[in-house]
Amino acid sequence: MMIPEKQNFIPPSRFDFKNKLYVLAKIFLIPVKLLPYFLFGFLFLAVVAVLVGVLSLLPYFVPLKAVYTESLAGQAHLNSAEAFIRTQKFSSAGEELGLAEKSFSDARINLLLVEKAVIFKNEYLSNQLSVANNILFIGENLSRSLKQITGIGQQVLDILQTENISFSKITGEQKVQVLSIITNSINELESLEKDFAEADDRLGEISRLHPLFVFNSALEPLQERIPQLRQSMQGIVTVGKMLPAFAGYPKEITYLLLMENNREMRPSGGFIGTYGILDIKNANIEKIFTDNSYNLDVLAEPYLNIPAPEPIRTYMKQEKWFFRDSNWWPDFPTSAQKAEFFYSEEGGGEVDGVIAFTPTVLEEILGVLGEFSIDGLTFNKANFWDQLEYQVEYGYYKQGIPVEERKDIIGDLGRAIMARLYELPMNQWPALINVVRTQTEEKQILLYFNDPALQALAMENDLAGEVKDFSGDYLMLVDANLAALKTDSVMDRTLRYSVTENDNGDFIAEARVNYQNLGDFTWKTTRYRSYTRLYAPESSELLSMKIGNKEIKKEDVDIYNEFGKIAFGIFFEVEPKTSKEVVWRYKLPAKVVEKIKAGEYNLLVQKQAGIPKINLQLEMNFKQRIINKENISFVIDSQKAKHAEVLTRDKSYSISLE
Repeated sequence: MMIPEKQNFIPPSRFDFKNKLYVLAKIFLIPVKLLPYFLFGFLFLAVVAVLVGVLSLLPYFVPLKAVYTESLAGQAHLNSAEAFIRTQKFSSAGEELGLAEKSFSDARINLLLVEKAVIFKNEYLSNQLSVANNILFIGENLSRSLKQITGIGQQVLDILQTENISFSKITGEQKVQVLSIITNSINELESLEKDFAEADDRLGEISRLHPLFVFNSALEPLQERIPQLRQSMQGIVTVGKMLPAFAGYPKEITYLLLMENNREMRPSGGFIGTYGILDIKNANIEKIFTDNSYNLDVLAEPYLNIPAPEPIRTYMKQEKWFFRDSNWWPDFPTSAQKAEFFYSEEGGGEVDGVIAFTPTVLEEILGVLGEFSIDGLTFNKANFWDQLEYQVEYGYYKQGIPVEERKDIIGDLGRAIMARLYELPMNQWPALINVVRTQTEEKQILLYFNDPALQALAMENDLAGEVKDFSGDYLMLVDANLAALKTDSVMDRTLRYSVTENDNGDFIAEARVNYQNLGDFTWKTTRYRSYTRLYAPESSELLSMKIGNKEIKKEDVDIYNEFGKIAFGIFFEVEPKTSKEVVWRYKLPAKVVEKIKAGEYNLLVQKQAGIPKINLQLEMNFKQRIINKENISFVIDSQKAKHAEVLTRDKSYSISLE
């Protein structure tokens, strides 16, 4: 009997998903099951590391404790010193600063012992030790420097015998003694300036070491105050160096004063309607005299035959050039020298320098000094310009004052201001100093010295109003109000500046300036008539120009090469309650393009002296990618950078490119 042959065939079983999932889970759960062992091992090693660290620090417990206690003591002494300085108790402040210096020094000495511990062989922990050392160094440095400054302050107070004396109550002998102390302290002050600079550099080094959060309470006040102290120290050194020139010490000094009306703009600040002479000796005003500039010019009309600049001849119909129009350049040193020249030619004597200021400065000073009453007229910060302008244009006539004496009120007000300044208590001087500092930064005060060393110092500290040398892109808009009354008081300017690379690799700059005349036809405002120059990098090539909808032929544009720049000049008018756009297009020179191709675009925008503000909009378009995206000045999108601000002072901008 034969057994039937069976087929060797096993049908495929169904996929056992649950079984496979269970197997996979067992595989993946292996590390989970082992996790407690890993955690235990990690924690064990961490505990061992901490124990080793702690044990390595045990021999240094005493110096560690000393670092902590001396640091706290140093901080407490600094706080006490600050309170004494605020109340001008310099002697007590000096004692506290001496104690603070010793505390920080002792803390640093003890910290040097701690750095030998094994735990600080680790690079990160070693960096934190360096952070601590730098903080202590700054504390010691700051204490020592401030102690020296308070020492100088105490010497001054010892002479004055009170901390709240007014200038008028300081005797001539006391002034000479104080000036001598300050003059003889210049080298010491310069050394202290370097100390503050080093402290600031140490702060930068600390940032690079990525300090732990535990240092925040010490670093935050330092990061806030050290840059301020450094800037203040620079100001003190500058004032100390220039004080002999301002105080007439040790020899008398004479200044030509220019009151430049910035409601009637001229290139370096405003129309010179009033001038003056100031003689100072040993911090005493020996003479102050002011007068209408026309009174000076009228005496020279018969014999002075200097041709006026072409725009003045053309648009003001004035053939001769006189003192009142001497500030024809935006570079104040050039205008100041020309003012000195005309003053001498028209019968004036020799001067040692020129100080120019605008009514804006007097407005701000009145904000500190308060209200004045002169010949029945009230002057304060709010009404100063309108009140003064009306009086010298119309009010004098109603009062029966001769036309040549109509500006005498300016001298009367000036003398009243000087008298109140002399009575101002010393504790109110900081507010006045702040006004002067701000007004110089915003180019409402300009200084020129015939002494080359003093002039170099003025330029170094942005007090001279010069057209600056700059190796990158450059922009400066300069207006000259030619017979448009005081219409600058109602003018609003918006400057849109763009730079774009074309397909040929050229960089095309476009400056679009919108002038808006917000005024009307009145006794003080009218249509705006301006001869305007746009200053650009030397060798820039003008491509086109437009005023409103009118294309201007290139041959009708005046081109100047001066102050290491090129300037494109044109005249235009803007009717009241209207606006007009003036557009310059030009190709940037090779020297600027080379820097851009090398990955660096720099722009300096200089604000014309006297103009309070200008609305500025920048747009830069490159074919290279912008790489400094941390630059908060610009809104950056790959190859485009935009920026907008209200410009009140000169400012530079920088963009890094691939």
